[in-house]
Amino acid sequence: MRCAQALQKVLSESDPDGEVRIVDGLEYVNRYFNRFVVDGYKFSATKLSKLYGIFYHMANNTNSLNKLILQSNNIFAKKLIPLFAEFRPDIVVTTHAFMSVMCSKLIEKGYINVPVISIITDFAPHNIYVNPGVTNYVVSSVQMVDELEKTGVDRNIVHPLGIPIDPVFFEKDENKKAHLREMGFDPNVPTVLVMAGSFGVTDILKLYENINEIELDFQIIVITGKNTKLFDKFNSILSCNENMRVGRREINFNYEKEPTRKEEKMNITKKTMLIYFTNEVHKYMQLSDLIITKPGGLTVTESLASCLPMVLFRGIPGQETDNTEYLCNNNLAISVRKNTVADTLFQLLKYPDRLLSMRESCERLNNKDSAYKVYDLIKATAAEYKDTLTYAGLEKYTDETNPNEDEEFYTELSEALKKYKEAGGNIDLSDNDEDEYEFDSKLEELKAKVKESFKKLHIGQ
Repeated sequence: MRCAQALQKVLSESDPDGEVRIVDGLEYVNRYFNRFVVDGYKFSATKLSKLYGIFYHMANNTNSLNKLILQSNNIFAKKLIPLFAEFRPDIVVTTHAFMSVMCSKLIEKGYINVPVISIITDFAPHNIYVNPGVTNYVVSSVQMVDELEKTGVDRNIVHPLGIPIDPVFFEKDENKKAHLREMGFDPNVPTVLVMAGSFGVTDILKLYENINEIELDFQIIVITGKNTKLFDKFNSILSCNENMRVGRREINFNYEKEPTRKEEKMNITKKTMLIYFTNEVHKYMQLSDLIITKPGGLTVTESLASCLPMVLFRGIPGQETDNTEYLCNNNLAISVRKNTVADTLFQLLKYPDRLLSMRESCERLNNKDSAYKVYDLIKATAAEYKDTLTYAGLEKYTDETNPNEDEEFYTELSEALKKYKEAGGNIDLSDNDEDEYEFDSKLEELKAKVKESFKKLHIGQ
C-alpha cells in the first residue's frame, strides 16, 4: 500500500488530469479471502515463522503448493471484472504478487487486454510474480533482472528502477542538529531509530533493555506503529523513568491491567522518544544515524533512500531473509540475532568507519527518484498500448461462485488460526544456523510438531 500511495502521489503531481485509483485487490475480490491471507500471514510470521519459510520456498518451485496458490488466485480473478468494467483503466500497476496473478489470468482468458506493470516490492523475486500477462516488471536492482531471466522472463521487460517510495524520503535535512535540539535531543550524540511495530513484544523489550546497557552515549527513537500493546508497555517503562523521556507523554492505552509490571523495573540510561503511528517516518529517518528494523521491502527501501545504515533483526524466513542477504552482501546492512544486537550496536557506534562505509553504499544504491522513473515507464507503456486496449470479454462474465461458500470456507480457516493463536500455539523448529534452508531434513520434525500442536487444540489433523 505504501508503494501504491507513493506512485499515486507522483502520478497526481505529474499528470493532474489523470485519474488514479488505489484498490486493495484482496479486499475487493473477497473480504473473507483477504482476512484469511492477511491474518494467515501475520499468524505464520509470528507463530510459525520457520514453517512460513518452508512454504515460501516450496511455492517458489513448480509443485502442488505453487499450483494451489495459482489456482486459488485464478478462481478469484473474475471478481475483479466489475472493477474493470466500471473504471476501464488505461494501465494497471500491481504491488502484490496475487494481483499480478489475477490480472494476468483475465488477460489470458480474453476478458481484457490492458497493460500490466508488476512491481516486486522485495529484493529477490518469487515465481508467483512471474505471469504471462505481465507487460513490464519493476525490480529493485540489476541483479534481479538476471534472476528473473532465469525463470524465463524476457530481460527486456524487466526494469531495475528501484521500489517506488514517497520522494520525501530522498530529501536531506539540512538543519539536522537544530531539529534534534528542538525535539529535546543532544545534536552531538548518535541517534538510533528502532522501528518496533513488527517485532514481537517480548523480543523488542529485551532488545531495548540490552541496548540500554551499552556503555556509550547515544539516544533512541522508538516507533511502535499501531502495536498498542507494545506502545503501552514502553509508555509504562518511560513513566517510571520520566527523566529519560524525550518529547510529550503519549496516551497510555492500558492494554493490560497488571498491578505490577516487570517492565516498570527496567533501568533506562538512554534518552528515549516514544512514538505511536506516524506519517512522518521520513523525518525520523533523516534525523537518525542508524536504524534497527526488520528487513521488510518498503522499510529498507525507505532507509536506503534516507542513506540510513541498517541493523536487521529477526527477519521472517522467506522474502525477509532474501532481502537480508542482498542488503548485507552490498554493505547496506548488518544482520544480527537478538542476543547480539547490543554487541553489534556497540561496535558500530564505537568505531563509526563502518557506519560511514554503509552510508556511502546506501547513497550509491538507493535508486533516487524511483517513483518518478516508474511514472515515466507507466506513461510510456500506456501510450504504447493505447490503440489496443479492449474490454471485449467483459460481457461474457458470469459470477458462478457462491459468496456464502466463500464466507464459510475462509471464516473457518481464520477461526482455526485464531483459536490456535489464542491457545498459545507455536511450532518451534530447531535452529540450524549453518544450513537454515535444508528443508528436507526438517520435514519429518515439522510434520510431527504440526500434528501434535493441532491435535492438542482439537483443530483437526
